[in-house]
Amino acid sequence: MASLYHISTEVKTTIRKFRTATARSDVLKALVLKIEPKPSYEITIDDDEELQDASSLEELGEELPDNTPRYVLLCYPMTTPDGRKQTPLVLLYWKPATVVSQEWKMLYAGALELMRTECGVSRVIEVATSLEDEDEIQEVREQIES
Repeated sequence: MASLYHISTEVKTTIRKFRTATARSDVLKALVLKIEPKPSYEITIDDDEELQDASSLEELGEELPDNTPRYVLLCYPMTTPDGRKQTPLVLLYWKPATVVSQEWKMLYAGALELMRTECGVSRVIEVATSLEDEDEIQEVREQIES
């Protein structure tokens, strides 16, 4: 199924640069990726500037689309309970409950493992909520920090 999708060299380079540039970041950074519709099914970068500038999970949740899935490569700086600074890189699989197209759901689910490998992350977090209420945001934070 992975052969259905295409990731350009430019997108692969952008992902690699994002990983390197955010290794010691002190602020939340996000790189949002999407799958283009038929016939290409190319995985591209979502160029919405508001998404790139999100400074918190709340803000990111407000800016992500309500009706289409996305992948979000997220650099999440945090301090561990013993005082060490860490900057985990996680892949958020944004799949809002309001997506009605079964085709989109299947496309994004089918490319998930490819994206995990390409982004070089060990943790994928599925987000099916809108990140509008504090409990939902806290649940995502706990998954990132665990």
